[in-house]
Amino acid sequence: MKEERRIMKFSKKLVACIAVMMMACMMLSACGKSPVNSVVTAKDGQADGEIGTTFRTAFFEYSVDSVAYPSEYEGYTPAAGMQLLDVVITIKNTFGEELPMYNSDFQIQWHDLGNGEEDYGFGIEMDSSSTIMPSEYGLAKGDSCTYHIIYEVPAEAKEFSVSYLEFFSDNSEGDVFFTYFEK
Repeated sequence: MKEERRIMKFSKKLVACIAVMMMACMMLSACGKSPVNSVVTAKDGQADGEIGTTFRTAFFEYSVDSVAYPSEYEGYTPAAGMQLLDVVITIKNTFGEELPMYNSDFQIQWHDLGNGEEDYGFGIEMDSSSTIMPSEYGLAKGDSCTYHIIYEVPAEAKEFSVSYLEFFSDNSEGDVFFTYFEK
């Protein structure tokens, strides 16, 4: 009986020690990862991220919040050989004045079909929809908005990015931002 108690005490101490070590390992591994929702700026003209990454551009902060692959969206169905991508984007104006915004500000690329320069597209326009990003709208200083952008892409495509390229009033280009994801 005395021998059983000593084994039980040892077992409880061992379990407690293992639990403390596991918690320490989890905390250390969490420290090594940057949070997905951290704010990323461009370095050397480009910034890359994943769904949930917030990018800071010269004009606004934005993030691709989610991606879905619906068979139709508010009655819109893809053409034969195509699929729909429903990309939800949140934008916050960090510029000093109202910004003109466009559905075409955000381009889709697919990377796995090997067709080269023609592997991109823009969101469809459904100005009658209250959820789809309008083809053109104003975003007031400090305001935020969240919209869906519906892209029509080849059905066999599975590797994508949504990009934003800064354009300035003198027609020069700035940094480019990419959100990568796979189906």
